[in-house]
Amino acid sequence: MKDPIHCKARAAMALVMMVLLSSYTFGKEKPKDKDNAISVRGAIMDSQCAFNVHSDAHSHDWMTKRGIQGATDEESCTHHCVKDMGGSYVLVVKKDVYKLDDQIKAEQFAGKKVKVNGSLDSTRNTIHILEMEEDK
Repeated sequence: MKDPIHCKARAAMALVMMVLLSSYTFGKEKPKDKDNAISVRGAIMDSQCAFNVHSDAHSHDWMTKRGIQGATDEESCTHHCVKDMGGSYVLVVKKDVYKLDDQIKAEQFAGKKVKVNGSLDSTRNTIHILEMEEDK
């Protein structure tokens, strides 16, 4: 036969463990959000031109001046470098270049000046796009 004092002690110990565990779980501080709200104006470009792979000035000039087929202006150069050369759409703000999480939305504004509202993941230098519109 079990000792009633041992049973009560085990029950009390189990209750204390549950309380401690639940207070740890629910009292634990939530991790801080890495993303920060951001609203920026810039131009949608391809990663090659933006990161100076074949240009020295964050521009499409090298491609368009040399008459590269499929790269006659900023829009066509951006599409050409993304679709035919393996680049990705990025946002260039002065000398800063941000990766964009929504490539489909960015494609619509290739080569254009835009205003982007979103959140910035500074560890990846990536903007999570909430809104994007042409900046006039």
